[in-house]
Amino acid sequence: MKTVAALTMALLVMGSCAPKQEVPAPSEQYYRDVVKELSSAEYFGRSNYMNGTIKAGEFIIGEIEKLGIGTIPADVIEKSWEGKSRPELHSLQPEFKSLITPCNARRWEGAPESRLAYLQHFNHPLNAQRGKVELTVDGKTLRNTIDYTLKEFSPSFEGELEIVYVDDKYITPDKFCDYLNSGKFQDKAVVINWEKFKETMYTYPGIEVYKTYFVPLTKVGALICKGELLPYFKSRNHFNTPMPVFIVDESFPENAKKVKIETHAEMVDNDAHNIIAYIPGKSKGNEHFILACHYDHLGICGPDDIFYGANDNSSGTAMLLNLMRHFKANQPEHSIIFIFFDAEENNLLGSFFYADNPLLPLEDIKYFVELDMIGDNGENIYCQISDQGERGLECLNVINASMEKPFAKLDRHPMDDYADHYPFGLKGVPAIYIELDGDTNKNYHSPRDTYENFHSCNFERIFNLVTGFVENYK
Repeated sequence: MKTVAALTMALLVMGSCAPKQEVPAPSEQYYRDVVKELSSAEYFGRSNYMNGTIKAGEFIIGEIEKLGIGTIPADVIEKSWEGKSRPELHSLQPEFKSLITPCNARRWEGAPESRLAYLQHFNHPLNAQRGKVELTVDGKTLRNTIDYTLKEFSPSFEGELEIVYVDDKYITPDKFCDYLNSGKFQDKAVVINWEKFKETMYTYPGIEVYKTYFVPLTKVGALICKGELLPYFKSRNHFNTPMPVFIVDESFPENAKKVKIETHAEMVDNDAHNIIAYIPGKSKGNEHFILACHYDHLGICGPDDIFYGANDNSSGTAMLLNLMRHFKANQPEHSIIFIFFDAEENNLLGSFFYADNPLLPLEDIKYFVELDMIGDNGENIYCQISDQGERGLECLNVINASMEKPFAKLDRHPMDDYADHYPFGLKGVPAIYIELDGDTNKNYHSPRDTYENFHSCNFERIFNLVTGFVENYK
C-alpha cells in the first residue's frame, strides 16, 4: 500500500508533466453569458437587497480565479510607495461624502482569505426603498417607473396633498429655497419645471444640486419635477430629503388638483466592496493602466420592481472579464489593475473611495479607462475625458479609424460626476469614460434594462478599441 507521502509525490510529478491549461479566449458568447448571469432575477438588481452585490462579487471573483489572475503582490505595493507618502486608510475627504468609512469584511465574513484578498471594503448609509411605492393623481393611480420615478433619496411618506405649480421665475439659485420655504407650501405637492431647473440650477463640475436645493426644503409637502421621466443623473441615496421627490414626464396632468402618496423607505448601514485584480507588465511594471467598470446596480424600488441592470452595468463587467482573458494570454508591457467598483449607483462611492485610498500611487496610473453601458447598438461612443486625458482621445480616434468597421464618432463631452472616471479626473489622472449611445438607453435606470433588451453587436469593436489602446498608447 502506498504511503500518503508517496501518493503526494506522484500527484506532484503528474502535475508537473501535465500540459499548461489554456486561457479561455475572449468571445461574444462569453460576453452574453456573463450579462445574462448578472442581470438574472437571482441577483435582485445587484444591491444589498438579498445580498445581490455579494452574490455578484462571488461570481466575478470566481471567474477571475479560473483565469489564475491574482491580486496586487505586497512587494509591488511596498516598492511603489518607496520615497512617497502613503496615506493610512481613511474616510472620504469631500464633506458631502464624509460618512463613507473603511470597514471590515462584514457580509463577506467567513469567505476564504484568497477571495478576501481581492476586496477593498467600505461602509456607507443607504436609503432603501423596498416597501410600497404609490402615486395617485386625482383618483388615478400612476405606474411606478413608467409614469413616474421616485427619487432615491426620498423618505417614507403617507398622505394626500393639494397640488400647486411654481412659476419659473422662482427657479433660480437665489430665489428657489426661500420661496418654497415661505410657508405657503407646507402641506402641498409642488410641481416645478424640470427643464428650467436643470438650465438654471445645475453648474459643473460637481455641485451637489440635490443637497444644495432639495435638502433645505423643510416646509414643502412633496416635490414633483415635471419634464422627463428618466433624467440622466447619478443616484444619491446616502442621504434623505425632508419630503418625497418624484420625476414625471409631460403626460402628468396640467391642471391636477390632488395627489395621494405612499412611500416606504429605511436608512440602513451598508457595506460595499470594490474588487481589484492585477496583471503585471512585461517591461514597464512601474506604470499601470486601470481598466474599470462598476458591478452594482439599483436593486429594487418597491416590492415589485427589480432593476436588472443588463446594460448598466453587466455589459461593462462582462467586457472587463473578457479583457482579463485577453491580457492573461497576452501579457501587456505595462501592468494593468482591473477594478470592479461597488456603490457606483450610490454616487460613485466605490471609485471615490479607491481614489482616496489607492493601492498604488495615482501618479503611476498611465491611463484610467471606464466601461459602462456598452451593451447597446449605437454607432456613436459617448465619452468624457479628464483634462489630462486628451492624448488618449487622439489615440482612440486613430485606433477607431483603423478598424474594419469604425464607430461613426467618439462624441466627447465635458467631464462631470456621471461615472467612475470622475474621482480620478478630479485628482489629475488621465481618464476616459466610454458608453454606447443607442436604443437601449431608453431603458436606463428602469426595470426594462434586461438581458432581452441589451445588444452584443458592438462587442468586438469595443474589445478591439480597448485592447488596441492599452497596447498602443504611449
